[in-house]
Amino acid sequence: MTPPAPSTITWGPAYELGIEDIDFQHHYFANLINRLTGELGRTDDAVYRQALLAELNAYARFHFTSEENLMHRAGFPGLAEHRRLHQRLVDDLSAREAALLMHHSAAGAEGVVHFLIEWFLGHTTVEDRHFADFLRA
Repeated sequence: MTPPAPSTITWGPAYELGIEDIDFQHHYFANLINRLTGELGRTDDAVYRQALLAELNAYARFHFTSEENLMHRAGFPGLAEHRRLHQRLVDDLSAREAALLMHHSAAGAEGVVHFLIEWFLGHTTVEDRHFADFLRA
């Protein structure tokens, strides 16, 4: 059985790839997810929730483009698959965002947060690690 995802992300060496730009962006992404976690749990204001989710979605898109550009410049052979993983996250996040905005439920907010944390932890430590290993090789 898989242990439940933590309720926040505690930044640590496990998330460091040794790629300065990506590590900086991942750290900010983790902080943004943590802020979203706290704020979604404290507000019922639908407009504010939408703004928080829009901020996270916009940052995710920025980060993915930046990361994919680094991969392209380095000639990373896994770029096409990595790009598909990023697009799937954006699609899943957008669907969850729409559902939360329609239903305004605490369970929906928790679901978005749980999804983001699990995705971040898995993607950063597994998928992004492939790129870091490629650069070191």
